[in-house]
Amino acid sequence: MDLEGIAKKLLPDEEAIRKKLKEEIEFYKGTHYPLTDKLIEAIIKEVKSEVNAKGLLFEYFKTGAKAGDSGLGSRGTGDFLIHNYLFNLSGRPLYTFDDAGVAKNVVVSIDGIHSRLSYFPFLAGFHVTKATLRDIMTKGAEPLGIIIDIHLSDDSDIGMLFDFEAGVATISKALDVPILAGSTLRIGGDLVIGERISGAVGSVGILKGRFYSRANIEKGMYVVMSEGNGGGTITTTAIYNGFYDVVYETISIKDLLTCKVVQDEVPDKVVAMTDVTNGGIRGDAREINKIKNVSIIINEKKFNALVNPKVLEMLNKLNIDVYGISIDSIMIFTKEPDVVLASLRSHNIRADIVGEVVDGREYPLYLDDNTPLLPRFRESPYTPVKAVIGNYSPYTLDELDEKLKSAFQYEQKKISTVLERLKLK
Repeated sequence: MDLEGIAKKLLPDEEAIRKKLKEEIEFYKGTHYPLTDKLIEAIIKEVKSEVNAKGLLFEYFKTGAKAGDSGLGSRGTGDFLIHNYLFNLSGRPLYTFDDAGVAKNVVVSIDGIHSRLSYFPFLAGFHVTKATLRDIMTKGAEPLGIIIDIHLSDDSDIGMLFDFEAGVATISKALDVPILAGSTLRIGGDLVIGERISGAVGSVGILKGRFYSRANIEKGMYVVMSEGNGGGTITTTAIYNGFYDVVYETISIKDLLTCKVVQDEVPDKVVAMTDVTNGGIRGDAREINKIKNVSIIINEKKFNALVNPKVLEMLNKLNIDVYGISIDSIMIFTKEPDVVLASLRSHNIRADIVGEVVDGREYPLYLDDNTPLLPRFRESPYTPVKAVIGNYSPYTLDELDEKLKSAFQYEQKKISTVLERLKLK
């Protein structure tokens, strides 16, 4: 619960602030918490000072577009549009739109924990660490280390921190990749009460050979895919729909081993790799299409056969689109699929040729019966709450684009202004 946000929303009605904050503080801290009244008055004092901070450095352009309504973090067309602007603002060209970046043969990635795994810290730490290592390993990097940034709300039990660290450490030990650094803070300091945790895990690696960028993908290549046992998204789906046994299927590092086998045994036979995350293969195909103007045709039967049977059974029972959800398979783009397959299968990794790359068509992704799999505003709804929201947004993509463009231009000017000031210092 964001006490600061409540106070700002209710200003200038100080009595309403006192009443609401007292209710929220007592809910978490108890009616006998000795600091309630003093805390409330301090919050009011801070917020009144905060809202008077005006000027370039204290303000941002208000787009009128809320994060949830815009699809931020929901791995669909809205999220892609937002990140496209962020790439431009940071100065990175679109062809570098990969899950990991490279500079002087150093490859880095960072992933946020799955927000719905806040109350399951071990699983949150385990899966986010897999995700960030997978991001650099699919690009051809050998992992050198892991970094952690974890935030706890004021009422989070310290045991949550230990449990999260244990999840990260399990992957660290399994792959013999050390944890190099970390930061442990509270969300909003004293002003966010409750038990939710948030944070991210990053990784750094050294490029062993070529960088397996999606920008290398071309017409005529085959798509080899490894088995998909799911990660944070499938874990979340299982927990919030009561399929608890499926969570155990996700406790696997076959995805990371797939990357390692490619690096060690067939590095020159592969031109690009990516994991099936970011809204499933629908999202991956869209991003590849934007970078290279190619489409992908996949074999429905072979694709489904590589999804963990228990995971697939759960998705089918819940009517969740397997092509629009993260299954954590590895997609390998190659012109010599048989060599790649032989290598993977020799390590007991299930894999098959699931598709091919063709010239760009009307849509980024097709089944082999020519059925287009259209991009969506959000990934497949996979919890009861997500099912309620569905693909709803109050904005069209054109409307959202216009709102984002204004914020983008405002921040460009701010960067230029501050850079000029830095030259004078």
